[in-house]
Amino acid sequence: MTPTPTEPLRVFLVEGNPLIRIGLGAVLSDGAVRLVGEAADADACLERVGDADPDVMLLDLDGPRGSGLAAVRSLVRRFPEVGVVATGSARSEESELALAALSAGARGFLLKDSEPALILDAIRLVRGGGVVLSPGVGDVLPTLLAAAADVPGRCTLSGLTAREHDVLRLVAHGYDNRRIARELSLSDKTVRNYVSAVLSKLGAGSRGEAIVAARVAGLGGASRWGKPVRPAPR
Repeated sequence: MTPTPTEPLRVFLVEGNPLIRIGLGAVLSDGAVRLVGEAADADACLERVGDADPDVMLLDLDGPRGSGLAAVRSLVRRFPEVGVVATGSARSEESELALAALSAGARGFLLKDSEPALILDAIRLVRGGGVVLSPGVGDVLPTLLAAAADVPGRCTLSGLTAREHDVLRLVAHGYDNRRIARELSLSDKTVRNYVSAVLSKLGAGSRGEAIVAARVAGLGGASRWGKPVRPAPR
C-alpha cells in the first residue's frame, strides 16, 4: 500500500520484550504513523504481516537462535514492498548486527532505546527508500562493507554495465521492480534479470545490502540530511 499525504504510515512491530513492545507501541501512535499489528516473535509476525499490509516493520533481532535474521530474509522475499528496519539492544555488537541485518535484506538497524523522534524519522525515511543506521554505524559502514566484500570474485560498481547502473540507482531509491520497469520502459522480467545480475556482481546477498553499497558509492541521491546513508545522531 502506498499512503497518500493524508494517510498515516502503517507500521508492524515485532518485539519479544512486552515492556519494550508497549513503549514502542506508544511511540508509533503519533497521528502520522499507525500501528497496524504487533507480534512477540518472528513466527507470529510471518503469519500476520500479509493481512496487516504494513509499509514498514520494526523487527526485533534479539530472538532465539537467530530467528530475527531468518525472519528478515523471509519477509524481504515474500513482501519486498515492505521496508524492514531491524532493532537490537547489544551496543557492543551493533556494527556486526547492522551489517548482518542489511545483508539479510533490512533497510536499516536501530537500537531499541533510540529517541522516539529518531524512530519516527527513520520510519519515514525508510518508507521513502532510504537506509537508517544506529549511532556510529554509518561512520564505519564503508569499512565494514569493504571488509565483507574482500572476497575473490566480488566486484565493485565499476563492473556494472550502464543499464545495470541505471537499475541499481533506482533500487537505491527504494523502487520495487515494477516501478523500475516503468521508469526504464522495460518488462518486469527484464528488470528481475538485471537486479539478479547486479546483486551477483556486487556480491550482495539482498537488495538491502545492494542499496547500502550503492548509497556509499553515491548512487540513489542524498537524503534530506545531505548524506547518502544517514547515521542516527548520538
